Amino acid sequence: MLACGLSVFVLLLLSCGQKSKSSATVELLPNGKRLLDTYDSAMSLYYKEVVGSDTLLDGGITCYGEDDSMRYFYLRKGNEMHLLNQSSVYQSPWSLGVVEEEFSDFFLVRLDNGNSSPVHYQVFNKSDGSNRMGKGRWGISINYWKDSLFLLSHNPVVTNKPDSLVLWNIVSGRQYKSPLPSGLPDDIDFEITAISQHEYRISFTSIRGNEFELEKRYRR
Repeated sequence: MLACGLSVFVLLLLSCGQKSKSSATVELLPNGKRLLDTYDSAMSLYYKEVVGSDTLLDGGITCYGEDDSMRYFYLRKGNEMHLLNQSSVYQSPWSLGVVEEEFSDFFLVRLDNGNSSPVHYQVFNKSDGSNRMGKGRWGISINYWKDSLFLLSHNPVVTNKPDSLVLWNIVSGRQYKSPLPSGLPDDIDFEITAISQHEYRISFTSIRGNEFELEKRYRR
């Protein structure tokens, strides 16, 4: 009986040792944050937890880090870390941003908070990670005309009651401000439906099924 007990004890020790040897090594970023890379976690795919590092054409790398309370989205240039966005560790990494498209000197990021929340967009310079629209600004709709990327944003940005919209030509930096039509419901979604050389069209649609639809043309 004693021999049997010793055998079981030895087996438990061996199994614990094997487990510790096979545990994954935590990779650290140059600033000491833990690298967050969930590409290998297939069971998280449905919940949009699958994120990882992307290498840009100029050699810069977008990557995610975390500590015990926060998650971070970075542009990494060698050992330099440029912070793009940050959020609570309890939020999906997709709310920090995922690279949607790359251009010659900037890249487009898509932010998705899930739960049917509106998707937002940001544009960052490859050189230093600065927001091309200004710190803290984002777009609510994108479209293209020829080689130019256009983003539509609220004005002011941080409000549920914007008084106007701004169309940004991200390549040239030019902005086109347009007042909001009167009588819009509170739950409105804005979309750039078309752009030409001389005008652009924006649709206004209610989000919660109030069956409100409107499209307006604006001069460029």
